Amino acid sequence: MWATRDTGNAMVPEPARRERQPSHRAREIAGLYFPGLATIIGGVFHRMCALEWCMQDRNVFGQGCISRRATILLLAALPFCGGGGILSAQEQTNNNPSSIRVSGTVLNSVTHEPIGRAMVYSTDSRYATFTDSGGRFELTITTVTPAGEGAGQFAPETVLQAKKPGFLADRGATGHAFVRASAKEVTLTLDPEGLIAGQVKFSSSETADQAQVVLYRREVRDGFGRWERLSEARTRSDGEYRFAELRAGQYKVFTAEAVDRDPLTTGPGGPMYGFPPRFFAAAHDFASAEVIELHAGQTFTANMAPERQRYYEVRVPVLPAEAAEWGVSVVVRGQGQRGPGFELGYDPNEHAVRGSLPNGIYSIEGWVAGPTALTGITSITVANGGVLGPALTLTENPSIAVNVRAQLTAADSSQVPTQTPTAYVTLQAAEEFSDERGQGMGYGAQTSPEGQSGAMRLQGVKPGRYWVQVQPSATGLYAASVTSGMTDLLRAPLVVPVGASVPPIEVTLRDDAGVIEATVEGVSGATAPMAYYGAARSGPAAPGAEIYVWGIPSNGGAVRWFGEPANGKYRLRQAPPGDYRVIAFDAPQEIEWRNPAALRRYESMGQVVHVSPGETVQVTLQVTSSE
Repeated sequence: MWATRDTGNAMVPEPARRERQPSHRAREIAGLYFPGLATIIGGVFHRMCALEWCMQDRNVFGQGCISRRATILLLAALPFCGGGGILSAQEQTNNNPSSIRVSGTVLNSVTHEPIGRAMVYSTDSRYATFTDSGGRFELTITTVTPAGEGAGQFAPETVLQAKKPGFLADRGATGHAFVRASAKEVTLTLDPEGLIAGQVKFSSSETADQAQVVLYRREVRDGFGRWERLSEARTRSDGEYRFAELRAGQYKVFTAEAVDRDPLTTGPGGPMYGFPPRFFAAAHDFASAEVIELHAGQTFTANMAPERQRYYEVRVPVLPAEAAEWGVSVVVRGQGQRGPGFELGYDPNEHAVRGSLPNGIYSIEGWVAGPTALTGITSITVANGGVLGPALTLTENPSIAVNVRAQLTAADSSQVPTQTPTAYVTLQAAEEFSDERGQGMGYGAQTSPEGQSGAMRLQGVKPGRYWVQVQPSATGLYAASVTSGMTDLLRAPLVVPVGASVPPIEVTLRDDAGVIEATVEGVSGATAPMAYYGAARSGPAAPGAEIYVWGIPSNGGAVRWFGEPANGKYRLRQAPPGDYRVIAFDAPQEIEWRNPAALRRYESMGQVVHVSPGETVQVTLQVTSSE
C-alpha cells in the first residue's frame, strides 16, 4: 500500500466557444462585479447603452477562460449614453451639482505603460468604467449626498481600484485612489502577473499525465516568515504545468510522489516502483530546494525530472491502540527535515501506520486531536527491504500553567484596575514550514478549573516551537516580562518537547508604558494613515505614509496601532520602556520583526527612539520609498 492524495485540481482545457444573449451576459457580469446591479439593469433595459469589451483568452474577472475571442456587452443603467461609468441609483434620478469629474490613468507598475481596457471601479460598487486604449478614464463622483435622508452631508470617501485579466491589484500606494473634493486627477497601477511554468519529465511515459506539482509561497505572519501551501496543478499529457496570477515573492515548487504505472516494468505481486518528491532544482527535500525569487510580470521556468526508485512496505504499530480511536494524523519527514514530501496513512483495522517508502531515514510523527490530545514520534530506516518499525507510542500532550502578576505604579488611581489584572496568552507556531494539517495551529490560555484569579492553563499543547503572545485584559498595561524557566519568551520561542513537562509561563504586567508621537513630513493629519507596531498591515492603505514600529532588539508582543491623529500627530500608547525603530513607508510592508537577520536591511532607515517609563517621545519622520 502506498498512501497518495488526489486533489482533483487538474488544469482544465479551454472550453468551447459559447454564444449567449447580450442582455443575459450583461446581467451576469454586473451581478458578479456589483451585487444587486443586475436587478437595476433588468428594470431599466430601455435606457441602457452598450460598452463593448473584446477580450483575449480570459474573462473580465480573471477566473478562467470564457472563449478564445469573446465579445462581451456590458449594459450599464445610465441616464444617457456616454463615458461616465456606472453611477449610483440616486444620481440617475437627481442631477446633483455637488459632484466632481475625476479623470485618471491606469499604468503597468513595472513598465509604467498605460493599460487599455482595464476596469476602474469604486470599492463600494457605486461607480465603474473602462479605460480607453491610452489607459485613460473618467468618472463623475458625488461629493455631497442628494436630496432625501442625510441631504447636504458629505458623502463617504470613494476609493477607486482597477482590474484586468493578466494583472493583479497593486498593494502599494498607487494601487488605489482616495477621491475627495480636491481630487481631479488620479493614477492607478496594476502589477503584471507572475508565472511559474515548466515540464516534468519521467522515465516512464505512462506517468507523465499523472504528476501533481505543488507550489509553496513564503508568507509573513505576525512578524515571522513561514512557507505555506499556495496551489497545486496536474501536468498535461506532455508533462507541462503552469501556475498563473502570482505576486512577486519567494516560492518553492516540487512534484508529489507518483506511482510508476508503466505496465512493462510493474505487475501484480511484483516489486513496487515510484517517483519520490522532486524539488526544484534537483533537490531531494524541501529545506534544500531552490528559492524562486519571482518578480512582477516575470515568467520563471522550473523543469523537474523525478527519479524512479524501488518502494518497500512500511508498517509501524501505534500504541496504545485504544488511544487512536479518534484516528491518527501522520507526518513523514525524510532525513528528519521539516517540510512536505512523503506520505503514510493510519490503518484503524491494523492499528498501525502503513504505506510504502524508498530507501532512506525517516521520522514519523502521529497525533490525535480527540478529547485528550496525544502525540508520538519514532524513526525508521528503509534499506532494500520492508520495515516493521518500532512502535509509535502516543503520549498526552502537556498542559502549561500560566501565572500572571501585576506591578502597578500608576499615580492616577482611576487607571488602576478594580480587579486583579490578568492577560490572554496565545501560542502561534514558530516553524518555518506550516503543515496544512495543523502545524500552524494556535492555543489560548484558559482559566483553571479551580477558578483561582490569574491562574490559567494552555491545554494539550502539541510538541513544537511557539511564539508566545500576551494581551493584557485591562488598558494601560503591557507585558514587561514573559518567561518559562530560563527562556525569555519575548525574544525566543517556547519549546514544547514530546512526553515532557514544560515550566510554567510567568507573565509580569506593568502600567508605566510610554507614548510615541509621530509626525510625518509632508503628510497632514487629515490624510495620514494609522501606524503599526510589529507586523505588517493588510488591505488598502490610506494615502500618505505607512508607519511601522518595532523594538530593538525585537521584543515581541501583540500588534499595536497608533491612535487617531490629533493636530497632525499620531500617538502610540502603551509602548513598553526600551528602544524602538520608527519608519514611515510610502506603501505597506511585510516586515519580519521577529527575525533579527531580516531587520538588518532597515538599520539605516527611519529613526531610533528611547522610551523611558511614563515618557512621551516625539519623532519626526520622512517617507521612505519602498522601492
